[in-house]
Amino acid sequence: MQARMSKRMERLGPSPVREILAAAAGRSIISLAGGLPDESSFPQKLVLPVGWEQYGITEGDLTTRQAVALHLRSRGLNCSAEQILLTHGSQQGLDLVAKLLVDEGTKVGCRAPTYVSALQVFRLFGADLRGGRFHAEQANELTTWLETERPDLFYAIPNGDNPTGSNWSEELRIQFAAKADELGMCVVEDDPYGELWFDFPPGRPLCARLEKAPWIFLGSFSKSFLPGLRLGFMACSPEFRTPLERLKQAADLHSNRLSQALVLADLTDPRRRDRMDAVRKSYRKRRDGFAIQLERHFPNARWELPPSGLFFWAELAPGKDLRPFSN
Repeated sequence: MQARMSKRMERLGPSPVREILAAAAGRSIISLAGGLPDESSFPQKLVLPVGWEQYGITEGDLTTRQAVALHLRSRGLNCSAEQILLTHGSQQGLDLVAKLLVDEGTKVGCRAPTYVSALQVFRLFGADLRGGRFHAEQANELTTWLETERPDLFYAIPNGDNPTGSNWSEELRIQFAAKADELGMCVVEDDPYGELWFDFPPGRPLCARLEKAPWIFLGSFSKSFLPGLRLGFMACSPEFRTPLERLKQAADLHSNRLSQALVLADLTDPRRRDRMDAVRKSYRKRRDGFAIQLERHFPNARWELPPSGLFFWAELAPGKDLRPFSN
């Protein structure tokens, strides 16, 4: 007898990110598709925390959330520890966002292309996905698109965009926030690459610019600290705090407390600024080296030098689909 599964399972395909990584596993090739942090950037000496072995509270330990709130305030997003929940990476944050905000037919706007695993989650819950093709410098293109499409929520990666590698311009951020307030559109800002800038810090978060629109800000320590900890966070408008906590309770009770303690130690380490400067310097060197190789091996490709993040977006040959070559 065949087990009966929910109808939404018909919309659930494999994770494109996992498939990308699996394609290169065990083969003598270097995959350029996944955004894996450089292992040489990882801290080498970590002390296992004592006193964090017991179960914790759903939203995450207060001291860690306070450190996250202070970190966000330093980047321009003024929120309290009470507005923060710690998650199993920002991917769990996306899952909670979809459970909270997406029903069958909910219009979810995003830039096209965007993070494929976010699309996987939104699609699972029945979102009506609307992708806008606008340049990171063109505010008029985006605001016109928003006025026409009027999505219920908009998913954005304004810093080190995955997969294009671009940063939203200051003008685009200002105009987007104004239009979101005007439309009352919920903004979901995903920011895993906000600390990995190369030449100058990115602008203030989109969520920090909103005056009326509801918002959720997603962050991760996978790119700035250790991906194996699988710890991220979400900050949100006050009205979202309690329902998100209850959704997380139903999912996993609470996030890993040992990971929380290690992240707390990093966020409060007075040497953290020097460490992040060294990480950015290393990634900037790799970015510049990769740009040289692109120019050398693909002289006819079209691409822009990414100002932050882990991605280049290059158009190698119009109409050419490279996916069959990964098999």
